[in-house]
Amino acid sequence: MKKTKVLSIILVIAMIVVGCSSKIETEDKKESGKGDINSDYINLTMVKPETINPILNKDKSVGYVMNLIYDSLFTIDENYNVVPQLVKKYSIENGGKEINIKLKDAKWHDKSPVTSSDVKFTVDFIKKSEENPYSELVKNIKSVHIINDKEFNISLNENYSFSIETLIFPILSKNNLSSLSKKDITNNKNNLIGNGPYKIEKYEERDGMFLTKNEDYYKEIPSTAKDIRVGIVPDQEAQVAMVMALDSDIAKVSLNDLSKFHETEFNITKYEGRDYENIIFNYDNPILLDSNLRKAIAYSIDKKKILEEAYMGDANIVNFPLNTSSKYYNKDIKSINYNKEKAKEYLSKVKFDGDKSNSKDQKENKSNTKSNSQINLKIVVNKNNTDRVKCAHIISENLKAIGIKSEVDELEGEDLEKAISGKKYDLALVGWELSFIPDATPIIKSLDYKDEKLNDYMASLTRATSESQVKDIYDSIQKYVNNNVPMISLVIRNDYMVTNSRIEGKIQPNDFDVYEGITNLTIKNK
Repeated sequence: MKKTKVLSIILVIAMIVVGCSSKIETEDKKESGKGDINSDYINLTMVKPETINPILNKDKSVGYVMNLIYDSLFTIDENYNVVPQLVKKYSIENGGKEINIKLKDAKWHDKSPVTSSDVKFTVDFIKKSEENPYSELVKNIKSVHIINDKEFNISLNENYSFSIETLIFPILSKNNLSSLSKKDITNNKNNLIGNGPYKIEKYEERDGMFLTKNEDYYKEIPSTAKDIRVGIVPDQEAQVAMVMALDSDIAKVSLNDLSKFHETEFNITKYEGRDYENIIFNYDNPILLDSNLRKAIAYSIDKKKILEEAYMGDANIVNFPLNTSSKYYNKDIKSINYNKEKAKEYLSKVKFDGDKSNSKDQKENKSNTKSNSQINLKIVVNKNNTDRVKCAHIISENLKAIGIKSEVDELEGEDLEKAISGKKYDLALVGWELSFIPDATPIIKSLDYKDEKLNDYMASLTRATSESQVKDIYDSIQKYVNNNVPMISLVIRNDYMVTNSRIEGKIQPNDFDVYEGITNLTIKNK
């Protein structure tokens, strides 16, 4: 469950206590948009790395920089769809249990070729390395069989529809790393040779990196692309502060931080992140097994009000746990939108204990008020997540408007976990970080919603052997979820990149690679 992020702003502005002349100099720096940064380069920052080995690194800010230096077989584009990177062509064979791959004519930064042996070495390295972020991605790989320097075959333990999406780990150089000890392989000086669009020209533990364009890159890099300096900072707050102080050019920021940046000095890029929010039901409560009640609840919820008042517009309304720009997200499905009359209509169809009447007239004449009084729903939410708390209270008001009683129980993280695991709730507002692999089945399975048809859909989804099959099955699942409401999707939160206004051009960030498109950026008057 996603924890609330609490960011404190630390302003780093030099010479603020040396009298009037110092103050004027600081203001001049801000007006010029330069600060202490070198105007010839794009200036980035990262948290001090434990290692710059891209497989063993666990820090996101370091990983984003490593994406500039190392390429993967496949990568994730700005729409959260997988696209080839080092791969020239591929095919899926043997009922989805084998992947045949041919590599592009890529080179390492020492000018040696990227080969099939490097891929096999990387997979084996991930498998034997403890606690690295990519372990789950290679669990289904049985073996890598080398055909020649540029062609190889990946054999899988079992077919999996999203096997291509798992091949997004950076590729390591076998020649440079295979002979090293476990200790030496984490040493930064042994991890200076990559295969990406930028190469490490210089790296010092305190001063950071200087990255230059890889002139031997297999794809054309714009001639206007700038070299990059990467400074070392203690934490994420300092990354934001450095950009605010005009000592760095680009940073990922939260919505709270965003209000600190003036549009005259900074360019702001909004993009959809991976923080997904939804409502789950406790199916140990028999009344929630009635889809009419779940539909009544779904129609009663004013998602637009939740978006504006709870999430401050900082999100996209969704109907399913997939990024809205994903090729598998069906935008054409007519979703359940706020409609009080529809909500009341479905509420009137709910069958309560002891309601044995078979007469249509008797049912229609039954007092809805009397029936509805039997419903008193407990809504649990993390009290430390202010957005979700606001959302919970809006939902409670929405339910009251159609005659359903409810109470909001704001709980600390551990108490919330106990309430959910112990089934001490009726509705729970929870958050997930969506996987880069567009497989929604883990979230759906966690609902404890027992339905044979839905289970068959999900089993078919993970066994599909083509993209068209996956799309067709996903369409069926999304329609089923929309019609039966086993859960209620709310929003996916937005993320933001802030760029110094001296930088021109557009980046296409996503949560996998926030610097995607950085080679398209130029510097004003440069």
